[in-house]
Amino acid sequence: MMLAVGLVLIASLLAAASDLRTRRIPNALVAALFVCGLAVNALAGWQHVLVDVTVAFAILLAGSLAFSLKMIGGGDVKLLAAAAGTLGYPSALNFVLYTLLCGGVIALVYSAMRGRLRATILNVRDIALPMLAGVRPERLQTGTAMPYALAIFAGACFTAIASGFAPHLRLIW
Repeated sequence: MMLAVGLVLIASLLAAASDLRTRRIPNALVAALFVCGLAVNALAGWQHVLVDVTVAFAILLAGSLAFSLKMIGGGDVKLLAAAAGTLGYPSALNFVLYTLLCGGVIALVYSAMRGRLRATILNVRDIALPMLAGVRPERLQTGTAMPYALAIFAGACFTAIASGFAPHLRLIW
């Protein structure tokens, strides 16, 4: 477990650095994380590999919806899926929840720093309310793009802390 967490920490740190510098996440980094995650989970048996692939596929599907709504970038979706797959169930659930929480906080700070906090909050409202009613938003506003790999790295850090010396911080047991 700790090996998988270490892999996700290293890969997400490298991805965050790349995302900050170039606004891209290298596919080779994501592929390497996924393959290493498969290898680590294979040590525990084929059932863990099956769970790894299933978790990654589920995150990829959910992330594709967010990508189609222009809420997250494609590289971020692939990194999130590979990291969640590497962590496996149930750690992946904690990781995704931590990432979403950190992403929200980072988005608010990032928007405030750029003077677009009000516009960002209105965009979230315009997207969330129709989706809660079960319909696709009519028109999507152009929002403030942020390097979401930072949130993924923050989610990995919280997952590492909760997996290690602070298990009481787990969101899902």
